Amino acid sequence: MSKIFMLSVTKRIDELEEVQSVMEKIFPRKSALKEFLEKEGYCKAAKNQYIKIKNESIYEAAIEKIKL
Repeated sequence: MSKIFMLSVTKRIDELEEVQSVMEKIFPRKSALKEFLEKEGYCKAAKNQYIKIKNESIYEAAIEKIKL
C-alpha cells in the first residue's frame, strides 16, 4: 500500500470575510511536502495544518494523507 499527501491551500483576507481556494497539490513523499512548506514560509499551526501570513492575507494549508 502506498501513500500520497494532498495539500490544499486557502486564502483569507480577513477572519470574517471570504475564503478562496488558492491551490491543491499532491506530493509523493512527506519530506517533499515539508520541504515545500518550509520554502514557502509556512509555520505549523496544528496537526496537519500550517499557516502563513503575508501582507494582509492569511494562507491556511491543510494536509491530507491518502492511502492507495
